[in-house]
Amino acid sequence: MARFVEPATTGDPAPYASIISGINHEVDPSYGWRPRGTRDWLLVVTIQGGGYVTTPTGRRMLTRGDALLIAPNTPQQYGHPDDNNEWINFWVHFQPRDHWLPWLAWPKLSKNVMLHSTGDRIREVESELRRMVEIAHGPSQLSRDASMNSLERVLIWAYDFNPTSAFSKLDDRIRRSLEIIGERLKDRLTVESLSREVGLSRSRFTLLFNTQVNLSPQAYVEATRMARAAHLLHSSTLTVSMVAEEVGFPNAYYFSTRFRRRFGVPPSAYRKSVEPEGGVAL
Repeated sequence: MARFVEPATTGDPAPYASIISGINHEVDPSYGWRPRGTRDWLLVVTIQGGGYVTTPTGRRMLTRGDALLIAPNTPQQYGHPDDNNEWINFWVHFQPRDHWLPWLAWPKLSKNVMLHSTGDRIREVESELRRMVEIAHGPSQLSRDASMNSLERVLIWAYDFNPTSAFSKLDDRIRRSLEIIGERLKDRLTVESLSREVGLSRSRFTLLFNTQVNLSPQAYVEATRMARAAHLLHSSTLTVSMVAEEVGFPNAYYFSTRFRRRFGVPPSAYRKSVEPEGGVAL
């Protein structure tokens, strides 16, 4: 397989990295298969030519402007099928900031595999993604933060500029539940308490939440807590126990167990990996 990558990090991403990105120029037929997925989110945006993604519902071709989004721990099967045409795509593995999570409820191809068309905004999206890749390889933590900011702008565009998509039409009660979760991470958040606050039965709330957010309420609460914890670990001097308490885990040991399951490393190792002088390659 002939491949040109600029400037990119090859191989599977480090499970605890905040963002890893690059540009692929696929010339020959290629095939990617991760049966257990990765611990982070994967975004692939087609700029030129075509690729494909295979899900339990079948194969979907990817053309210019298509943005493929795959959630963590989801089998990945995608590639470039045609040696008569190239496939140029931007890819990014990332751990989302906690307030991004509602924006990741894209239209589904299958469970945890989503697709959004950037439409006539593809040139703006391409420009921002190119900036994201270039900035990411700077020498400091600020470079990583700036790269995350570029990705954030792309996700905002996807959220704001497709009024016909389900993810931009959250039910007011689900929207309110997301606000409650974001505001009260330190509290004991249960499906029962959330459904009661927004005036829905437990079963109706769970179904509506799953449909609109692509995650169960419990999974969303934990994902938000882990994203907030990761942010606090690299942006504050709080101890691991204090971070655990801030995100709703009164037991620091249990917090560390859940964090390691999500990111692949314990909180202390994660903190070291994102320190500017840590020398962790993006």
